[in-house]
Amino acid sequence: MVLCGYYGFGNLGDELLLEALIDGLESCGVGRGEMAVLSGSPEETRARHGLVAADRWSVREAAALLCRSETLLLGGGGLFQDATSARSPVYYWGLVRIALLAGARPWCIGQSVGPFRRALSARLARSSLAACEVRGVRDARSASLLKGWGLGCDVTCDPVISLSVPAAGPSTRDSAAGRLAVNIRPWRGDLPRRTAVEAVRIASELSLELTGLALAAEDAALMESLRDEGLFPATSIATLDAGGWRSDCSVLLSGATRVVAMRFHAAVLALLHGRDLVGVAYDPKVAELADEWGFPLWDGDGRMPRPGAPSAGLSAPSAGERFLRELRLMCDRALSPGEERVND
Repeated sequence: MVLCGYYGFGNLGDELLLEALIDGLESCGVGRGEMAVLSGSPEETRARHGLVAADRWSVREAAALLCRSETLLLGGGGLFQDATSARSPVYYWGLVRIALLAGARPWCIGQSVGPFRRALSARLARSSLAACEVRGVRDARSASLLKGWGLGCDVTCDPVISLSVPAAGPSTRDSAAGRLAVNIRPWRGDLPRRTAVEAVRIASELSLELTGLALAAEDAALMESLRDEGLFPATSIATLDAGGWRSDCSVLLSGATRVVAMRFHAAVLALLHGRDLVGVAYDPKVAELADEWGFPLWDGDGRMPRPGAPSAGLSAPSAGERFLRELRLMCDRALSPGEERVND
C-alpha cells in the first residue's frame, strides 16, 4: 500500500495525518513492511516511521512503488482544493492516473474537498475521486459536494483525533491564571494581523500570558514578525516538531488554559488535550470542525469570542475509537478487489 499526502514538507498537521494513518492501518493488520510513502523528504520519512519512502516528485520512483502495490491511499487533508495552490489537484490527479496504469487501486480517507476557484480544479478532483475504490471525507460539506458529483462517501472525523497523547494537566478555565496559546498562520489579507490583535485583547481581559504555537516554520516567522511590530507581545513562540510533538505539546498546553487556533490541526491538538478553544475560519474546513464539535468560531469580523469548551457532546477518545472502527471497514473494502465501489 502506497500512502500519499502533503507529507515531508515540515507542516505538523500533515505529518500527524501520516502518523495517524500508519498507526490506524497497523491496527487493521497492515504491517509497516506492507506500506510505503511518497514524501517531499523521503529520508526524513524513512527515519521517522521506519518504512519505505520515495520522492513524491519523481515519476519513476512513484511508478515503481505503485507497480509493486495493490492500492494507493490518498491520506487525509485538503489535497483536492485550489485555495492554497492550483497545482495540488493537478498533482493528485496525475498520481491517480499513474496508479491506475500501474494496477494500484486508489482510495482516500480523511479528505476535505474544496473550495475551488477554478472549474478545471473541480473537474480534476471529481475525476480523481471517481476513480477511488473507497472514499472517506472528514466533513459534511465535502460529503455534500461529492453527492452533487454523484459520488458516495464515508464521513469520519479527522484521522489525527485517533492519536494518543499524554495528559497535559487539568484545564483551569475558571481560573484567571495560565497562558493563552495562539496559532496564527500566513493567509491572504489582514486576517493574521486581526487574529493577533484579538488574541492580545482576550489575553489582557483574562489576565493570561500570551504564547505562540507554531505548526510550521512559516507560522513561527509570521508570529515573530508580528511580535517585532508590537502587535503580538508573546513571551515565547514554539514550533512543534513532528519527532517530539507529544512531549512538546504536553508541556506547552500544560499551562495553557485556552487556545486560539487558526490552523485546522492546532484546533485538533486543543481538542486532544481537552483545552477550551476558539477557531479562526480562514478556510471552510475550520468552520466545519467547529460546527462538528461545537466550539466558538471567529470569521474575522467584529470581536473574537472567548475560547470555550466543545458543546456537541463529543470527546477525543470516543471520536478516535469511532474513526478506527470506520477505518477498519474502509480498509477491508479497499483491500478486497472486485467489490462494488461506494454508492456509485
